[in-house]
Amino acid sequence: MRKLFSKIPSFSKSGRFSLGFLNATQFLGVINDNVFKFVMAFLMIDALGPSHASTILSATGAIYVIPFLLFSSSAGILADRFSKQKLLVVMKSAEVIVMSLALLAFYTASIWGCYTLLFVLATHSAMFGPSKYGIIPELVPTDSVSKANGVITSFTYLAIIIGTFLASFLTEATDRHFTWIAGFCLLVAVLGLCSSLFVKPTPAQGSKKRINPLFFREIYQTLQYCRTVRHLFLAIIGSAYFLFLGAFTQLNIIPFAIQSLHLSEVAGGYLFLSTALGIALGSLIAGKLSKRRVELGLSCFSGVAIALFLVLITCFSSSLSAVICLLFLIGVFGGIFIVPFDTFIQLNSDNEKRGQTIAAANFLSFSGVLIASISLYFFNQVLDLTSAMGFAVVGAITLSISILFTFRLSDLSLSFFSRIFLQKILRFRREELEVEGILVLEGRTCQTALLLAGSIPSLHFLIPRDHKMLKWYHRFFYSVHIGPEEEHASELIREAKHLIEEGCTPCLLLQNPLPRKEVEKSNSLIHLFTGKAVKISFASIAQDPKTGALSLSINSAS
Repeated sequence: MRKLFSKIPSFSKSGRFSLGFLNATQFLGVINDNVFKFVMAFLMIDALGPSHASTILSATGAIYVIPFLLFSSSAGILADRFSKQKLLVVMKSAEVIVMSLALLAFYTASIWGCYTLLFVLATHSAMFGPSKYGIIPELVPTDSVSKANGVITSFTYLAIIIGTFLASFLTEATDRHFTWIAGFCLLVAVLGLCSSLFVKPTPAQGSKKRINPLFFREIYQTLQYCRTVRHLFLAIIGSAYFLFLGAFTQLNIIPFAIQSLHLSEVAGGYLFLSTALGIALGSLIAGKLSKRRVELGLSCFSGVAIALFLVLITCFSSSLSAVICLLFLIGVFGGIFIVPFDTFIQLNSDNEKRGQTIAAANFLSFSGVLIASISLYFFNQVLDLTSAMGFAVVGAITLSISILFTFRLSDLSLSFFSRIFLQKILRFRREELEVEGILVLEGRTCQTALLLAGSIPSLHFLIPRDHKMLKWYHRFFYSVHIGPEEEHASELIREAKHLIEEGCTPCLLLQNPLPRKEVEKSNSLIHLFTGKAVKISFASIAQDPKTGALSLSINSAS
């Protein structure tokens, strides 16, 4: 197989425009996926009647997602064994073959032929995914990965906009001559193959792992590895939930348009364009906001906004203009939601496991798509809910999950909240500080602790058990730890050292001043028994009497 891959051509040597050609390859592939999927659905609705719209769309969503569940693990292993650029060329060649067969299926209006080709096309996309995203860190510098992800995600949803629009437009423009549309898809597939040839050749990462038919076990082992990397597993869950939201919105919008807005199924297909346009814009915004930092706190904030807008769609379900605006806003915050998660996954995976990690993320993501299809059927057929109420239910679920993410990513979400909101309100002169050892904050409020969180990366708080600020809800925050009582200074310092070993910067929140002699004594005892002393600094917040601006000062104690 390696000999076969070595013969695959590439016309790019310098790699100067490789990200652009990768973007074009992905862009054209997404257009094809959406045109084929929606036109196929229109063909079936045309044959079976509008009353079957929810059932047809649920079946279409489920069939499209099954290959991602079956083959994501294998795709990840291949991406780690072979050159990702060469895999891209192979997958795009397969797409050309699929679209050639689609001409026959659309000409004969074969329902089973269309379903089969949808399954094969989805298999191609599943095999394409790990190479497509895994190659980004190999094409751009590390500090440009967030921006590259923003651009790729933005153009992906721009392609969804164009693909969804073209599906409806070509159906009307050709007077439902679906074979002509299949010819258009074949042309797009050929252009995508040509574009993939200009992506810079990338070396194989050298993984020796072989494809295992027991793919569930492979995915389980990969996810177990992800749990050992701080926040990586949560980032994968966040990425998966985004795809659930996108799939549910895309599938539910057509029956929603029929029921609440009294539009046709084709007009309902146009409605999703506002969401996709919003995601494209939001992805670019997220890439610019993140800069050199991966802002998972931005994702937590965006999730709450998405939940609010989903509920508002139910409240304004009869107003076309309000629905379009709300769908657009859902898209904007959806784009802001997903980019930090995808970037975090790419940057925090080992080089030799990046393909497998992205494959495991794809598996969970498309499990979310499958759940979206099942949810659509369950809400409409079992619970007999309207499509508008379906949006409200998903909004409530999204709010709960966003709050959970805020707690579990608190070392990042609290820092984001402090930098974006609290520090501007209090006119705090923020500096990006790297603190060695333990930080001690004495007799201060929760507000001051949050100001510190915005200035010091990976800040964790260690609160004595007898502290008056300690509340029951603090236990839910990932970055808040409960330690011994305040009088046991040596034990507090010992626990803080454990946090340092885990890569965190511990901050002791104390009600009473800790005498420096006590600090030095406790540190000396720890040094005597463990052979390691730790640097301890005191933090204080001062206010300028003239301007009222706050500033932070840190003084070393030992």
